[in-house]
Amino acid sequence: MAIAFIAGLVGAPLLYALVTALPTPRIAVSEGALVAAGLLVGIGTRYGSGCTSGHGVCGISRLSPRSLAATAVFMAAGFATVYLIRHVLPDLRGVV
Repeated sequence: MAIAFIAGLVGAPLLYALVTALPTPRIAVSEGALVAAGLLVGIGTRYGSGCTSGHGVCGISRLSPRSLAATAVFMAAGFATVYLIRHVLPDLRGVV
């Protein structure tokens, strides 16, 4: 099973490249912002006792109260962020 997974990871982009041109990655923030974002993700993962995917997929499927609460907080924070960026602070939309 692991070999099929690895083959898919390698083969899918190669197959996609045969069909169309691969997109050029474009990152519109400074290296400092990327480092800060990475550190915040690591701190949040440690502080939240797991990543959002782990809580959302594995924790909820186990009906873990901790994961249910964590996922609700992640989703609420995401909803609030999108609302703020799109409706409250529209001038920052191009910056973020």
